Amino acid sequence: MSLDHRQEETALPALATLGPVLREGVNIATWRRALPLSLLAGLAPLLAGGPFVAVAEDAPPAALRRLAAQCPAALPAALRADLMALTVIFATLAGQDAVRIRLEALQGRGCHRWHADAVGLRLLCTYAGPGTEWLDLTGGAALARRLDPAHLLMAPERLGTGDVAVLKGEAWPGNAGNGCIHRSPPNPEDAPLRLVLCLDEPGRFPPP
Repeated sequence: MSLDHRQEETALPALATLGPVLREGVNIATWRRALPLSLLAGLAPLLAGGPFVAVAEDAPPAALRRLAAQCPAALPAALRADLMALTVIFATLAGQDAVRIRLEALQGRGCHRWHADAVGLRLLCTYAGPGTEWLDLTGGAALARRLDPAHLLMAPERLGTGDVAVLKGEAWPGNAGNGCIHRSPPNPEDAPLRLVLCLDEPGRFPPP
């Protein structure tokens, strides 16, 4: 996907940080960042309408418009701008003109079991609540199914609120058996909602 000048100013530093995920033998790249207070402060009306899930698949601007129409409250301007930036970044990394975007306000544990996704690339960012956990292990989905969370020999890594990760899944060319092993963080059912963005390549799932 080609970028205009304004998008380049936002995307190029992030692409330099997240781009290594495209290398052979690398199955996750992370971008550690602090969200602006203006974005965090504007999430309350959106979270008050949750739990909810909104899904769209299209070119980034159209996908974001369709996503916004499904949300229980208007997307705050700062969140909308960040979603747009991340969809452009992801589409560029994936070499696609369209993306599948999902924004979800989650109650409880979500995908709490260790797993590897049957996708090519996936971008994750948590705007409210604890972020995704992952393990620096090879073995992909087959190993993930055998892991006993009570007897792990290593502490999981975790994304902070606002951090961005691009994960390589089992469907990435040549990556079968080595998808990034990850899970939603442990989260009590009575905890505040998590607000999670998930971006995938188009055509991986039935149209929303």
